[in-house]
Amino acid sequence: MTLRDYAIRYGFIVLLFGLVAYFAIAADGFVSPQSAVFIFQSVAITGVLALGVTATLVVGGFDLSIGSVATSAMMAAAYV
Repeated sequence: MTLRDYAIRYGFIVLLFGLVAYFAIAADGFVSPQSAVFIFQSVAITGVLALGVTATLVVGGFDLSIGSVATSAMMAAAYV
């Protein structure tokens, strides 16, 4: 493998770890349990929707209704 192949394959992961290391040093409290809880709360809804779309794609289907389903679910949750 050439350096270019490694950069294409692992470049994003190296960049991600570099950013986490930079902000861990630059910002107090960046690497903390409260931060992790906030991140997991932020991506919880998107993660559930992504699992549904993944199941559809795995069986060979293609579903474009995820936006309307998410909007309907949020409206239903707002009424409850």
